[in-house]
Amino acid sequence: MPFLFIAFVISLLFIFWQDVKFRHIHIVLPVITFISAYFLSGWHFKILKITVINLLFLVVTLGVLVLYMSGKKKQLLNPFTNYFGLGDLLFYIAITPLFLLHQYILFFVLSMIFAIVAQKIFRKYIQHNSVPLAGLSALLLLIFVIKDIMIPYQKITLIRW
Repeated sequence: MPFLFIAFVISLLFIFWQDVKFRHIHIVLPVITFISAYFLSGWHFKILKITVINLLFLVVTLGVLVLYMSGKKKQLLNPFTNYFGLGDLLFYIAITPLFLLHQYILFFVLSMIFAIVAQKIFRKYIQHNSVPLAGLSALLLLIFVIKDIMIPYQKITLIRW
């Protein structure tokens, strides 16, 4: 259990660092995050069901985004070219075992708001125009996980410690 937790924390820190510095993340990091999150949450059928439900939410959300942007531009658009990075998608897939659906939706929305606010605050220190969504979301998740470990009352994540 401690090894998995350390791998999870290190993967989140590397996602944060790589996305903020380079605006992309290595494919191995979301894989490590997903595997460690799945086992830290309790690797049984219930977690698999939660993961699938959260994935369905993510698919529906991206589907609505594609339909909205395509309707606005009057042509079918690829959401990964201008609106959403592949690393962002992989990160949000990787954290699906960590939350019940309503908590996943809450984290999804809060992480987007957190990323936009952080981008505005640190605008002069960041050279890129794009928002490092996966990196800043990883930082917020790390804050939530630390909160859940230190103050287990009203946990946000499903991590069992």
